[in-house]
Amino acid sequence: VIQRLNGPITLDGLSIEEAWQNIRPLPMVTMFPSYGNPPSEKTEILVAFDDNFLYIAGRLYDKESSKIQSPSKKRDYFESNTDWLGVIIDTFNDKENALGFFTNPSGLRSDTTVFDDAVPKTPISSPLNTSWNTFWDVKTVWNSEGWFAEMRIPFSSLRFQDKDGRVIMGLKVIRWIPHKNELSSFPGVYPKWGTWSVWKPSQTQEVLLEGVHSRPPLY
Repeated sequence: VIQRLNGPITLDGLSIEEAWQNIRPLPMVTMFPSYGNPPSEKTEILVAFDDNFLYIAGRLYDKESSKIQSPSKKRDYFESNTDWLGVIIDTFNDKENALGFFTNPSGLRSDTTVFDDAVPKTPISSPLNTSWNTFWDVKTVWNSEGWFAEMRIPFSSLRFQDKDGRVIMGLKVIRWIPHKNELSSFPGVYPKWGTWSVWKPSQTQEVLLEGVHSRPPLY
């Protein structure tokens, strides 16, 4: 069950408001290089919501913060040479399609759609559409302890179906640390599909949001 925020949030990257204090961090598991271990760096990722927004906060500590990488702020930049915090949301819980929202220590926004359960039709094709853009916000802070981020995604940017205000979605969050070549996720996913293991909607965790209603998208 995704928890509802009980107070206001200032979108500044730090997630230190009282409203965040009762939100439980998700249990992250290393995907590679060594599947099943806890992340080598302290990683606290929180997911919560209010009437209008889904929030994802990351407290991404790094004992070698000087090695954190963030070479770009360009929209939809997507390379492995930067630290990443990402969330993949199967909004209809159909195990086939999803939306991805990613950011790095510089606060860039990268958003994409995922289809066909992230199975490429040919060896050189991609089951992602990175040209898809929607409205959402992110703020980050980068300091000697690591880097910290808050994403705010309007429910009007997520297409989903609710039943009397109850919504079941699939959720996956990831952290990528390039200087360690380490990827951790919730839920833990065994990387038997290679790179595409990260993206598969069928491997997301079903979550429940209560008191949320679908609304038309804003263009």
